[in-house]
Amino acid sequence: LRERLADVRSHALVPSATGFEAAGRRTACLVLGAHGPLYGPLGERRRFGTPFADTATMQKRDCLDVRSNREARLVPCGGRYDEQVLGFTRLGADVTLAEARTSSDAACARDVPPRDYGFDPSVYEAGSWTSEGPWKSGTHVVVCTVRRQNGGTMEGTEP
Repeated sequence: LRERLADVRSHALVPSATGFEAAGRRTACLVLGAHGPLYGPLGERRRFGTPFADTATMQKRDCLDVRSNREARLVPCGGRYDEQVLGFTRLGADVTLAEARTSSDAACARDVPPRDYGFDPSVYEAGSWTSEGPWKSGTHVVVCTVRRQNGGTMEGTEP
């Protein structure tokens, strides 16, 4: 799960020797936001159709139903969707959130190019999502996506 999120770190909770034996010799692991909180369920615990409260919970290979330029919902990748999350990039400390919303597509095209994931550059283009959380924390993390250039939907059979 940690590898699919943008700005997190894991932390092992090591029990006492008795607790370790009682837990079947397992250790609990927490996934924490590295520079701010994570919102809502993560991984397989998320429900399809749920809107993202913050881009911090978007994960690599998530498929998105885009309702507006500020709202996306998690949908199954086996059906139709508008964008798919490919990875993440960071913008400079001097970039404002307003500037990020106009420059982040270009940053994603440069840093997380869809062609590197098998998407034909004559059909697909880089997209991006930003939110207040990464700007408040100072991390300036941008979610990089892929979408069709003509604005059409994508299907689960695509790369």
